[in-house]
Amino acid sequence: MKEKEVRDSNLASHNDELHFRDFRLSDLETCARISADAWPETANVAGSGDTVRTMTLYVEFYYYSATWLDVACVDGKVVGLLFGRIDRKSGVSGKIRSRLGHSKVYLKLLMGRYWKGADRLKLVRAAMSDDRNIVENSPDADGEVMLFVVDGKFQGRGIGRALMDRFLQQARKADSKRITVSTNDIGCNWGFYDKYGFKLQGSFRDSFTSFVRKQEIKNLIFSIDL
Repeated sequence: MKEKEVRDSNLASHNDELHFRDFRLSDLETCARISADAWPETANVAGSGDTVRTMTLYVEFYYYSATWLDVACVDGKVVGLLFGRIDRKSGVSGKIRSRLGHSKVYLKLLMGRYWKGADRLKLVRAAMSDDRNIVENSPDADGEVMLFVVDGKFQGRGIGRALMDRFLQQARKADSKRITVSTNDIGCNWGFYDKYGFKLQGSFRDSFTSFVRKQEIKNLIFSIDL
């Protein structure tokens, strides 16, 4: 994926330079911080207040599954990201990488790398249950938006739409027909998905988030036909 500069008043002010590039592992902490700021309800599950470390779990988890790892930068600073999976670009090697990566994340969770709360084994079981439920409750699709967030200070400039446009353009080039996205009802940007053309397809109990927040949270499945 080559870097692409965008100079458009709808995307950034005339003093800013917006471009897109591949995610780098050195971006991990920045992406975790952006995610923690965007989803404080989800991030504040650690109990210790170390929300960035907690959100590192999410970023790492989806990093191993994604075939598309795109970040938006303004003046060289990461301000948004979209991790996605296009099935036709994954292949057998991609599936193996995903399984091994997820096992690594689950092991680190058990060891207390992401948070120190008790019952970490139950938390892993809840996360694995959600993985199965996402597959079972999602419509047939060729790919998925896995992690999508824009820094709150840069929202409203069209950066999120540009990130989504770029991913779906690649999905269309791979002859994908439908893309899904899974989120929960405490951090969902309904307005964005509705305006973009995504449709709500169903919901189920979010075991992971319900467990750590001690309240009933729903996982929502959206899809868009290409």
